[in-house]
Amino acid sequence: MLPTRRWAAFAGVACFLAVYAVVLDEPTPLVAACGLVAWLVVAQVEAVGAMRAVDRDLSASVSVEPTSVFVGDRAAVTLTASLSEAVDAPVEVELVAPPSVNAPERARRTVSLAPGETEGSVTCSVELPVAGRIAFDEVAVDIDGRAGFFTESVTLDADARCLVEPPAPEGIHVGRGGELVGTTFGDHSSDQTGPGLVPHETRQYLPGDTLSQIDWKTTARMNHPYIREFESESDYLLSLVVDCGSHMNRGPTGRTMLSYAREIALGLVDAAESHGDPVSTQFVGDDAMEWEFGPSSSSNAYQTVRRRLLSMEPTASPRRPVDASRPVAPEDARKRSRLLDDDSAFAATLRPYLRDGESYVSRVSDRPLFDAVKSACSRSNRQDHLVLVTDDSAKVETYEAVVVASKRSSQTSVFLTPTTFFDDAADAVDAGATDFAAGFVAFEEFRKRLERLPNVTAYEVAPKSAMALATARATTAE
Repeated sequence: MLPTRRWAAFAGVACFLAVYAVVLDEPTPLVAACGLVAWLVVAQVEAVGAMRAVDRDLSASVSVEPTSVFVGDRAAVTLTASLSEAVDAPVEVELVAPPSVNAPERARRTVSLAPGETEGSVTCSVELPVAGRIAFDEVAVDIDGRAGFFTESVTLDADARCLVEPPAPEGIHVGRGGELVGTTFGDHSSDQTGPGLVPHETRQYLPGDTLSQIDWKTTARMNHPYIREFESESDYLLSLVVDCGSHMNRGPTGRTMLSYAREIALGLVDAAESHGDPVSTQFVGDDAMEWEFGPSSSSNAYQTVRRRLLSMEPTASPRRPVDASRPVAPEDARKRSRLLDDDSAFAATLRPYLRDGESYVSRVSDRPLFDAVKSACSRSNRQDHLVLVTDDSAKVETYEAVVVASKRSSQTSVFLTPTTFFDDAADAVDAGATDFAAGFVAFEEFRKRLERLPNVTAYEVAPKSAMALATARATTAE
């Protein structure tokens, strides 16, 4: 409890009268000073009683509508305050807005309870400019004494949440070679038979089998006891590697390559949660790992990954030119070396460089995406599903990373956003840009090259409209 300026003024007057009485040796000013002091003491006692009552009887609640919005949208936040018994003091209950929220001025988000009032509410509109899970978990209470000599500020807990999602791209195409595909992380089996959910096969009854396993329809048809075996389902570890480098910022606001990659990652996390599968996540920037989590299968783990995906932003630092990260692979270098079948000085000078694969290995292995995939594979000691979400700008690095995954992971899925659909040149598609279809053809060749690796499935992720146009032009060109 703190004194107000009014208390300071009255206390100052009392002190002045006391000093004045001593100087003039007059009792009258001293009596007046004692009266003011007594008045201040009585006011303090009343204020303490009122503040204790408010602290004991006040309850406040906060609600948000809607509970899920997109970045830049507005939401209505309602604050309700009530007292079980009226108090003889004014009370103000203020909604404390998080720093990431653009809230109106204090008066428009404050419930004022005059002496004798027991409840009130206020609704204000707030703007939500930052993606993530926003919490309205605190209200501030200001209590003034009836005479205005004392004030007190306390806080109460609230529990209101609002999910703010980044602008979601519309019309997402996920497919292979232009053909739309369905879900990619569905039921999975363990190749073990026994009690389970998925029918596997029937066999003749053997001693030791239980009656509950008998397939009565097959038994009646074959005139001999048959057992229906079921395939046991098992948990897969979802190892999610998401590229959030600066190159993923191509495209208009809300429809960048990273926006499409985020939607894919969120869908995979939802599917993993529905199966109860553990999930581990790595976000890869231009030069290093940006965030790493898991593996974990707790409900909090899925929420943590979603929250980080929703707030994920591309790396701010510029990525080095793509051409600088495209060394020639050893296999391609050897092919080119064999073409140098003459004895010219040019061939003699170039041939040793084409035989040396050390620079290729070092330049690829030092890249963060390759390192993240290798790390995700090395810590898995169970059946796992490694998912890489990136683009096709650094083909060599991506290919070598997928090679490692194909050898070490039970299943590998690669989701690629074609850069040709998000470059500035893509804006000229309707004007007949010929490089657009050619870019998709080159992308498709790279995607098929990835799919030729064992245990690998590669998908393209792009706007439906752009994919339909590219497929049509590629077909026309053929």
